[in-house]
Amino acid sequence: MAHSKIIIVNGLSIDLSRIKAIKVNTNSTLGPTNVLMIDLNLRFEYVFNPNENNHTKESIKDTVSINYVNYDGAVEAMNNLSEEWQAYLNSL
Repeated sequence: MAHSKIIIVNGLSIDLSRIKAIKVNTNSTLGPTNVLMIDLNLRFEYVFNPNENNHTKESIKDTVSINYVNYDGAVEAMNNLSEEWQAYLNSL
């Protein structure tokens, strides 16, 4: 397992070891283009099922979304975060 490295992006703490993808929508017909989306690796949690009186392992897919004033701001943030992520990956 990779070691964690936490950074702060616009007031939000992000663990670089959990990032799977960083993206900004480039097509306005598919939704807003001013949102930076950070897809994180799957995580697993055990959830108690009271009907069966046991725990089940559930996979959870997390996506962090950060709104920016405009597309250019979102792309700049994506590029900066991508550089941080690449530096982290190179340090492994």
